Order: sequence, then structure tokens, then C-alpha cells
Amino acid sequence: MLDDLDDSALDKLPYGVICLSERMTVLRMNRAESEASGIQRWRAIGRDFFGDVAPGPTNRALADAVAAFAADGATKTQLVHTFKRRAGADKTCIELERGRVPGHVYLRIYHEAA
Repeated sequence: MLDDLDDSALDKLPYGVICLSERMTVLRMNRAESEASGIQRWRAIGRDFFGDVAPGPTNRALADAVAAFAADGATKTQLVHTFKRRAGADKTCIELERGRVPGHVYLRIYHEAA
């Protein structure tokens, strides 16, 4: 489980990781995701992921899927999502994993440049 890893161990993972609270606030972000997204970690932590960090109509479906996952009893699920970026779009495979704290959701993010 990603909850078992400290921030240093998360930074060693070759894929992106973001942990969101039940209110969709960014709790954790690893180095790989910061580099892939171009979002500085210190700017994301404590902010509303879908409202402030990654806003936009293309991310509404992802926000809805994360909220539904947080509310149901599943432990893992996979999604495919396209993030719009300044330099194009990334087709992204996202695996959602429930954290130990109720409502916390981890996103494992695997980017594939378009």
C-alpha cells in the first residue's frame, strides 16, 4: 500500500503518486508526478486538486470518478484519462487505491505522451 511508504520512498517510485483527502485536497505528491505534470509540489499540497491544481472541464469526469471511488467499498480501480497540458495532452492510466484513513485516495499515475 502506498500509505505504508514515507515521502522519501514515494519519491523513488517511477510513476506519479498523488494522495487526496475526502475533500479532494492534495495531501501528498511525489517527485515523478511533480516532474511529469510540471506542478511544483509545494504549490499543490493543501490545495483543492480539481479546483486549484488541475482545474478544467476535461478533469471533471476524473473528479467524479475519484469521488465515487472514495464513497464506494472498492479497494482499487483503474481509469484512463487524458490530461490537457500546454504542450499537448497526455493519455494517462490512473490506478486508484484507498488509503488507510477513510476518504483518502491515492492516485498512481502512469503518463503516456500523446
